Amino acid sequence: MLTVSSSSQVIWLLGAGLLYILISLYAIRDAIGAMLSPKGSLPARLTAPQVRARAVFSIIAQLGLALWIYSVCDNPQVSSMLWLILLPPVGHSVILLRWPGITLVCLASMGILLVNALRCYGTWFVPYATLEFTFALLFTLVFSLLAVSSEKSRHEVLCLAGALTEANRQLREYAIQAEELAATRERNRLAREIHDSLGHFLTVINVQIEAALSLEPSDPARSRHALMQAQRLTQEGLQEIRCSVAALRSLPLDHKPLVEALRQLVEDSRATGLSTEMEILGAIRPNSPQAGLTFYRAAQEGLTNAHKHGAATHVHLTLDYRSASLIKLTIKDNGKGATNPLDTAHGFGLLGLRERALLLGGEVRIQTSPQGGFTLELEVPA
Repeated sequence: MLTVSSSSQVIWLLGAGLLYILISLYAIRDAIGAMLSPKGSLPARLTAPQVRARAVFSIIAQLGLALWIYSVCDNPQVSSMLWLILLPPVGHSVILLRWPGITLVCLASMGILLVNALRCYGTWFVPYATLEFTFALLFTLVFSLLAVSSEKSRHEVLCLAGALTEANRQLREYAIQAEELAATRERNRLAREIHDSLGHFLTVINVQIEAALSLEPSDPARSRHALMQAQRLTQEGLQEIRCSVAALRSLPLDHKPLVEALRQLVEDSRATGLSTEMEILGAIRPNSPQAGLTFYRAAQEGLTNAHKHGAATHVHLTLDYRSASLIKLTIKDNGKGATNPLDTAHGFGLLGLRERALLLGGEVRIQTSPQGGFTLELEVPA
């Protein structure tokens, strides 16, 4: 049977054990919070000094209670099992403290065990207790380190998965925006192509028909020739429209160099009765397909304006290769220019031409006056 003294001892031990469990749970809460927190962050209610202070307090309280329990318990058989209560502070220190703090906790736990071994068994038992507890400490340290590393890795994977999900969401948004931008650019390109190609052909055909109607009473032969020219241009326009619809782009320079294509435009313009000249300055050199198409459309736009708006009688085209860094095309007519050059900035043709030049890093300039005619200049990097 237990004596009154032993009964009091049991009560004290039970109370101390319960308090030890509560403090351990208190320490485990911070340990779990530290393990689950992202790297470099802490729970919002705590700052770093507060967490360290709480960790030190809980570990010191656990070690102090362990020392007190060892001192109260005078039963060697029970005392031989109490070394287990020295391991939780070591595990908590691995999670909550740095290596200097971990070392101090391990030494304190070892010291408490050795003091109890000396008190209960004598010096002969100290080497055996040291060896046994060293293995227990190493197991606790390794297990705690593995648990911390595994939990941090798992949390980093979750964070990376969240970041990847967000990146995928943003990528989908960017893809939608890119698709919308590509569709807008394609619509603008088709609008430019329709205006530049179809508008040019219809303008020249209209001039030919007007000439045929005016010449029919006095010169049927020239009237018939003008109608034949209009028919040829109509066929060419239809063929270009078919190519545009089939391939979503017109290809007026396919298998044809830029200079040859421009000369054909000049010949078509002359056939309408408009005096048109072409001059090439410098040595002809190759250019990119995009630049060639832009020059071709610029020539179409200049000739169309001369026919349609300027009432010009003479147009001069100059293709200048003299600069090593750029190629310049100038279309100058003697027709009726605009009073204000800004009035020409809103036309679809010139707007499309500026867009083409901008995509190539080039520039479009316009010079016009009521008595000075209309001059269109296009410069594109070579």
